[in-house]
Amino acid sequence: MLNVNVEFDKKELKKLIEGMDLYLNTKEVVAQYKAVADKVDEREILLQQQLDDVKLKHLQNLLDQETANVAEIIYLKIQAKKMAEEMQIIDTLVAEAKQEKEELMINYYKVYRNALSKDSAIAKGYNVTPIVDSVLSQTMAIIAEVGAEAREQYLEMSPDIDELFGDAKVRQVFPRILDESFEFHRHNPSFSGSKTVLESHDIETAISGRVSDRFKAKDVE
Repeated sequence: MLNVNVEFDKKELKKLIEGMDLYLNTKEVVAQYKAVADKVDEREILLQQQLDDVKLKHLQNLLDQETANVAEIIYLKIQAKKMAEEMQIIDTLVAEAKQEKEELMINYYKVYRNALSKDSAIAKGYNVTPIVDSVLSQTMAIIAEVGAEAREQYLEMSPDIDELFGDAKVRQVFPRILDESFEFHRHNPSFSGSKTVLESHDIETAISGRVSDRFKAKDVE
């Protein structure tokens, strides 16, 4: 069984992969967006924490009113009113922060889209066609060398075989000799046509970062 691998430069491949930076423009706009969005998120979190704190105090105030005397209850109700007003203001500020975040996301949609459009050209620059062509070219060269050696050996044998198979007496004794004639196609290296046939969907699968299942049965070094 033949076991010959097409060699490739692993160092150059590693260098190529390490140098891949496909989202230069997108990274920039994402950083810009996050710089603003993170501040809005932080403000919303702080406001929500403040709101929760006031709500807790307001609840405690209501509980205290149930056992308070007349003098205390007046003070507690004044405080409760102030806390209710404070909660209303904070609620409004939280809603404004949420609205600001939504508007920011809407505004950045087109910015993201434009950046991704620019970056798609970077990925397309990594055209794998030359790799496929190179591997197939090397593969065909290897197969051709095996085939050339097979043909050379066939040509060395054919004169002696033809002399015997072509003899009239031999043909008379063996009338089916024409069906068993010594022809190259009967003795050349075989091709089963299985995994060695490369189809477009195999390349598309590899481009997506996976290896097609039919290529997983054997390790390719």
